[in-house]
Amino acid sequence: MNQMRKGVIGLTLYNPQTKKWGQAHTQGAFVLAMWLYKRQKSDILKFEIIGDNEDFRIHLNQENLVKEGKELIKEMLIVLQVYKSSGAVDRANKWYGEHSAVDDFFLKIREIIVKNKKGRRIECNNNLFKYSESVIEPRCYPSTFEGIILSYADRY
Repeated sequence: MNQMRKGVIGLTLYNPQTKKWGQAHTQGAFVLAMWLYKRQKSDILKFEIIGDNEDFRIHLNQENLVKEGKELIKEMLIVLQVYKSSGAVDRANKWYGEHSAVDDFFLKIREIIVKNKKGRRIECNNNLFKYSESVIEPRCYPSTFEGIILSYADRY
């Protein structure tokens, strides 16, 4: 499930104007999700846009993933290995390009992701202060840039 989610959330790294991906690992995760999505016979993976393009859901049926999905992933790995072993670069690029193409439905999902994207989380380290042999207390800082500066100033 994590790779499927990574591939879809990673649509922010896809540039619709140039039709290029910004990160290969995210593109690979998207290819895996699309391989399962387009080749499934039972409901392994479903994508649902909720409301008026406000949010989306990824539905993963774990039972079907184990039953059918394992075989589909096995097929995909065999295809990739055959292309790699035989040096069929042109065929591999064509195959990879087809499976990493982003259609209109996933462009809508990309818009939802970009619209709802939150800023990067700020990691702030707290410090321990030893006031006496028996009194050691933590000092907590707010998760802001000022908190990070205070934390560093107290530490060094």
